[in-house]
Order: sequence, then C-alpha cells, then structure tokens
Amino acid sequence: MSQEKVDRRKEYKRNHKQILAREKRKQKITKVIAYLCLICVIGGVGFSFYQKFNPKPEADTATFYSLTATDSYGILQPSLPE
Repeated sequence: MSQEKVDRRKEYKRNHKQILAREKRKQKITKVIAYLCLICVIGGVGFSFYQKFNPKPEADTATFYSLTATDSYGILQPSLPE
C-alpha cells in the first residue's frame, strides 16, 4: 500500500465516529425532505380532486350588472333592482 492510502486509512479510523454521525445526519435530512415533498404532492392532488368535485358556486352576475348601469355620459350610476 502506498503511504497515501495508509494516511487516509488512519484518518478514517481517527474520525470514524464523526464521519458516521455526519452520514446519518445526511440520511435523516434526506428522508425528512423526501417525506415533505411526498406530503405536498399528495396534498396537492387531494386538493385538486376536492376542487374538481366540489366546485365553487358562481356569483350572481345579474345583481352586479344592475348595480353598475351607465348613464348617457358613460359614468357609472349605481341603481338598485326594483
């Protein structure tokens, strides 16, 4: 073995606990991010289905248009339906 390999092996043995702790931390962070992404995707699909099967009722446009009648000068004059 070359001296370089021996030095790397000694360094690994010396810092073995820190290296393993860092790898475990990376794995945990990766899992948390993956679960959050999965929850967001499932939530988005569920919300999409909810909106599709429970549509929002349309606003009554007749009332809006009767309140915004224009006069002969093109100025909006609010008027209540009779």
